[in-house]
Amino acid sequence: MKRVLAILFFVPFVMTLAPPCHAAGKGEVAVSLVDVPAELQERSVLITLGNDPNDTDAVLVMLNGLNQYSQTVTLPEGTYYCNAAVQYDALNDWPLREVDGTTFLQVEAGGQYELQYEFAGESWFTEVTGQTRYYTPQPLRQPPADYQPITAQVSSYLTAPVGFSQHCIVYLQNLYSGTVYALDVYESNQLAAVCTEADSGLYALLSARVVGDAAERYQFECEQKELNTDDGASFHLTVTDTKNPDAELCTPSRDENATVQRAAAYNAPATAAPSATPTPELTSSQPVQESKKSENPFWNVLDFLPIVFIGAGLFWFRQKYRQGGPKG
Repeated sequence: MKRVLAILFFVPFVMTLAPPCHAAGKGEVAVSLVDVPAELQERSVLITLGNDPNDTDAVLVMLNGLNQYSQTVTLPEGTYYCNAAVQYDALNDWPLREVDGTTFLQVEAGGQYELQYEFAGESWFTEVTGQTRYYTPQPLRQPPADYQPITAQVSSYLTAPVGFSQHCIVYLQNLYSGTVYALDVYESNQLAAVCTEADSGLYALLSARVVGDAAERYQFECEQKELNTDDGASFHLTVTDTKNPDAELCTPSRDENATVQRAAAYNAPATAAPSATPTPELTSSQPVQESKKSENPFWNVLDFLPIVFIGAGLFWFRQKYRQGGPKG
């Protein structure tokens, strides 16, 4: 009994002296993208932090304009494989690298770390061919003598087959500076996109494509080849599905946007005022002939005289028949 009591008193004493047992600690990792090119200001960059390149449970960090291309995440202790790529860039036309060359990051409890990514230069395709994969830049134009570039907006919206939900990229070039802007157009933004940080000036449509459409099923046509930001550089493109060329088309940014509809109604010309004598609405496909009768009341009375005479004759015949009666 004494031995049991001694153990009961000894165990709490040992637990008090023993070092505390903590769960695995965590560290903070600040991830950012530096020197974002104008062409990708509307795109997202995906950073994966996992155990290896094939880790399906890797932590995913998305950098874009919404978070100013910077985000901090908290990770448990461990070694992480770091990888970065531009979203929807399967051919790696925009290669990325970590500024300090970090590929594996060792995270310790309470540690604070920083990963900065930048573009590694031109893609392999551009280095070899000297051209971009999806468009050919146009020659620059001489800007007006008083041209001073300011921040402006360029945009694009689509007319597409009903139900069209593919991700599209529209490439616009500033013909004064040569800068190319890539506008991402999604179904979620009603097939319209705008770049709010573009330079003012004259713009040209270089090309448009559907991401992943290697067979070029979808074709694009544009009403305007060049537009100036002074007049509102908004390019309207029509998408044709070559497998269903007669599909019904719609313009979601116009047809399904209440704000755009109100603006269109406000700017529409006023409807003509109704005339003092409204034209009767025709319900038949047969033509309606106008009456040529005079509006004189005397002639209207004459129209009823035949009916009066017929009625009087019938009354006289009936009275004579009743008075004479049938003869036997």
